[in-house]
Amino acid sequence: MVAFRCMYGAVYIFENAEAQRVKVGMTTGNIALRLNDVNDMWLGRRVTCQICGRRLNNIEGRVPEHRESGTRRPGGEALPLEKEVALAESVLEHLKSRVGRLAGSEKGSITRKVRTLAKRMEIYRHRDPPAGVWQLRTASYTECAEQVELLSHEILGERLDKEAPFGELFCCSVSQAAEAVERALSELGLLHSARRATRF
Repeated sequence: MVAFRCMYGAVYIFENAEAQRVKVGMTTGNIALRLNDVNDMWLGRRVTCQICGRRLNNIEGRVPEHRESGTRRPGGEALPLEKEVALAESVLEHLKSRVGRLAGSEKGSITRKVRTLAKRMEIYRHRDPPAGVWQLRTASYTECAEQVELLSHEILGERLDKEAPFGELFCCSVSQAAEAVERALSELGLLHSARRATRF
């Protein structure tokens, strides 16, 4: 059984009308900052490192130099995954060549890296340029916001955009997403205590 943190927060619905997608998410912080972050990723103001998958500020069309545990990451100063997959393909081939020579936990670790990198590359390989911008449509403030978000995602599961570049984006209307959030609140016994906001 999954252990949830029961935190007061907002379960929000963002809409991108031009892309015909909605995003259902949660935050314990400022929704406007979260919306800005989503638009930064969507519009390429934040880009994805081809190697580690970290999202960083776009510096003149490239991924900035970045470090992990004090070590410089090889994806820095390269084109981001949104623009090219050549560096990621090279690293993927190198990792695949190592798998056969390894055993135990090291083999498991490299195998996971191979799967993660291949999946990440596939998302961006044939991606069309992003359309539209994201706007906040509604938010429900509630206890156990994390549980409400996850149950909403389950309810909307068949509408999940499996090729989305980030987060859980759904191919449905705002009203369908709002119904899923309301149903999740109801199933968790939180519907009457939740506060819904549509003006910000």
